[in-house]
Amino acid sequence: MQTGKQLGDEMKIRVNRGVVLALLITLTFLSPGCLSLLSMREIMEDMKEDPKIRTQDTRVGWDYTFETQDIESTEYTNESDFLIDPTVSEFEIYFDASIGDSVSDFVNDTFPGLIEDVGARYVEISIWEPGEYPSGTPFLTERATENYEFSESYVNEDSSPFVDGEWLLTVDARGIGVEAPIDIFSVYDSFSVKVTVSRPCVFFAEIHEIGECTDLIDLE
Repeated sequence: MQTGKQLGDEMKIRVNRGVVLALLITLTFLSPGCLSLLSMREIMEDMKEDPKIRTQDTRVGWDYTFETQDIESTEYTNESDFLIDPTVSEFEIYFDASIGDSVSDFVNDTFPGLIEDVGARYVEISIWEPGEYPSGTPFLTERATENYEFSESYVNEDSSPFVDGEWLLTVDARGIGVEAPIDIFSVYDSFSVKVTVSRPCVFFAEIHEIGECTDLIDLE
């Protein structure tokens, strides 16, 4: 059974489909004679297929590997915004950090305190709702000081909807990336962080190529 929201979305699609058809017809009448009649026939044939609702993903984030001149850690910071609107169904966060190595662990166990001379090595990511960055409370914070992986999906529920607007993904990290004459002694800290936002879009066979669609929010 269709929900009220689904029925409402379909009605909007039908209305906007009519708008698209009206615009195409207008353009056709501006074409000369026989050409306009042929174009009209082609348009009517193409309009036989109903629009389809699909899910479209938008992704922001980074893959980064540290490269340093020596064993002293260096800083990396970045930020990227992503839009949350009422049609968004969910977003997913993926975070993977590679910090440290078997050689570092061995040296730290054998010579306590020596690794600390390198400086702090960490990756901290945060997601901020509109207006919260930088002095407010983040929606989510994850911090890695060793090899670490985190993945979580957040659903936009009617009982607790997301705040509409520009959200922000930030990263603050320190690490090293040193190539040694003997490969086993090379150290490259790295991380990957991605936010994937899922929202409905509409595919019109008469105007879209395969893989294209129009965000539902743009048709409202």
